[in-house]
Amino acid sequence: MQEIEVKVENDHIERLTTAKPILALSELIWNAYDADAPSVRVEFEEGGLTKLALIRIQDDGDGIPFEEAEGLFKSLGGSWKKKGARTNGGRFIHGEKGQGRFKAFSLGDTVTWISSAKGKRFSITGQKSNLKTFTVSDVFATTSKGCTVEISDVQKDFQIRGEHGFGDQIRDVFALQLYEDPNFEIVYDGEIIDAREAIRDVTPYPISATLADGSEISATLEIVEWKRKIERKLLLCLPGRFSFHSMLPGIQARGFDFTAYLTAELFQQMADENREGLVELDESATLLIEVAKAKLRGHFRKKESERSRTKIQEWKDAEIYPYEGATSDLIQRNERQVFDVVALSLADYSNDFDKSPPKQQKFILQLIKAAIETGTSTLPAILEKVIDLPKAKQEELAELLRKTTLTAVINAAKAVTDRLNFLKALQILIFDPKSKKQLLERSQLHRILAQETWIFGEEFNLLNDDEDLTSVLRSHLKLLGKDRTELSPDPVFDADGNAGIVDLMLSRRVPTATDHERKHLVVELKRPDQPINEEVLSQVKKYAKAVASDDRFVASGVEWDFSRYQNSFTRDAEMDARQTGKPRGLVAEYDEPTKIRVWAKTWGQIIQEAEGRLTFYKLRLEYQANDAEALKYLKTINVDYLSEEVKEKIEALEKEEAA
Repeated sequence: MQEIEVKVENDHIERLTTAKPILALSELIWNAYDADAPSVRVEFEEGGLTKLALIRIQDDGDGIPFEEAEGLFKSLGGSWKKKGARTNGGRFIHGEKGQGRFKAFSLGDTVTWISSAKGKRFSITGQKSNLKTFTVSDVFATTSKGCTVEISDVQKDFQIRGEHGFGDQIRDVFALQLYEDPNFEIVYDGEIIDAREAIRDVTPYPISATLADGSEISATLEIVEWKRKIERKLLLCLPGRFSFHSMLPGIQARGFDFTAYLTAELFQQMADENREGLVELDESATLLIEVAKAKLRGHFRKKESERSRTKIQEWKDAEIYPYEGATSDLIQRNERQVFDVVALSLADYSNDFDKSPPKQQKFILQLIKAAIETGTSTLPAILEKVIDLPKAKQEELAELLRKTTLTAVINAAKAVTDRLNFLKALQILIFDPKSKKQLLERSQLHRILAQETWIFGEEFNLLNDDEDLTSVLRSHLKLLGKDRTELSPDPVFDADGNAGIVDLMLSRRVPTATDHERKHLVVELKRPDQPINEEVLSQVKKYAKAVASDDRFVASGVEWDFSRYQNSFTRDAEMDARQTGKPRGLVAEYDEPTKIRVWAKTWGQIIQEAEGRLTFYKLRLEYQANDAEALKYLKTINVDYLSEEVKEKIEALEKEEAA
């Protein structure tokens, strides 16, 4: 009998004992895999106080040699497993940190390793109450080999039995090893984990991401497609495909069941630095994950296209596809596209259709074709049988499909919902008490609005972004068709002799018989926590007067609006914005020689006006933007443009969705 003292601080070890059950069990199975075990069995025993009294992981691998036990257990991170190394049986070794044995204590207070190797059998026992000391038993002679890990004093009834579906989680982690290595088997709670027969296809992709400093990080993305329904996951892996983090893939792939494995040296570096728990907060890792998601989307778009072509070719070969040859007619091409969408949806959603005789399939496809081409009432009836839509929706879809393509409908709906989500997101950014104090004018709010100029009016196009009055003049002259010599004008200054930097300049045509009239809009921004005061209004008026007093800006049919947007007004500024006989917000107006107006509005007014323009579509789509959807939309914007408060809200939402 002897004792092994672990040469690591106790608090460092204790952090490992809070691992999730899937990580703890996976580590112990990985240890068996690295020991060249042909078979690993995970068994459970019930007890008196708790249903779960004992967890046993048993393998028939090489075991732990008695002579090496002390060296393996007394240090943390100095494992014999070296990155890129192979076992005696030729397997790639999954890791090198030597932490798995401590994660076992997250399941129970007592863990015993019973090893048979090189003719010697012995056990090593540890207690959670004293993680720095392991007890080694006497040695006995044996002819067997392998290692059994027994976890006892289980304090919680973890939902990890086969009946809880936990075997599926183990399958996801080890799917590639089980698929590629016929000499490896996992029996979980009495059931053999089926991966080889359950996997339809495995597709590897090398991917890379370019960082801000120009350097590249590379990884391998392996997509496993399953023959049966599973929960989709994106698993982040250390070299050797050791999964350490699971997340939702965040992509649409209708009809496909898959698990994606993203393996990178970057993750190993983070693990070596004990930062793997912060992987979703790491800028480089996040960038690599986004590249992987983009590759996933491309993969399944291609798969969907291939599946559609295959199905249509099957119909053609069976002579039940109702179209022949190619067509150059645009309307006919659109009709065929709509037919393919409806017919393929029918094939996806209806098992009865594929099982029906060819003659019946041909008849139904002919009915769909006739309904799409003629717009008769037969399509709703067919849709009712195969898609089970409510009566009103059947008729709407039939009419919609007759007139346009689904792609156009989806794109139009997405454009409207994106704008509604942005308006909700803008309210969070500028009205949230913490966010409005953190949001910066030029580097954040300004940059966001430069991408969403539609909020000021659908017809406007961005001409100048954070440029001086001289650049504004140059853009104005260019729109009027002036020659090159006039496009290099002398500088423009305001009344104080300053060049004046305007935040945004937008312009639009005014529909007239001559099409020569234009309106320019100059937008001035300030941090949302700063109110509009008389000093702010004075600055905007200086820009307006600089344009009004410069003859080079004078042009027939051109009007100028200068607008300042903030959350609130001071009392004096509020009086200027509420003048008798003038529209609310109009603080100054000059008629000669050019029509110029100066406005001051709150963000509440702008958002209300933009929502008003979208009301008709919002009601027809029956869509109501909420905080969650708004935060998801903000994820598509450069994270540097967001306040810290909003970043925290997005992170909290992601964690909630992943839980």
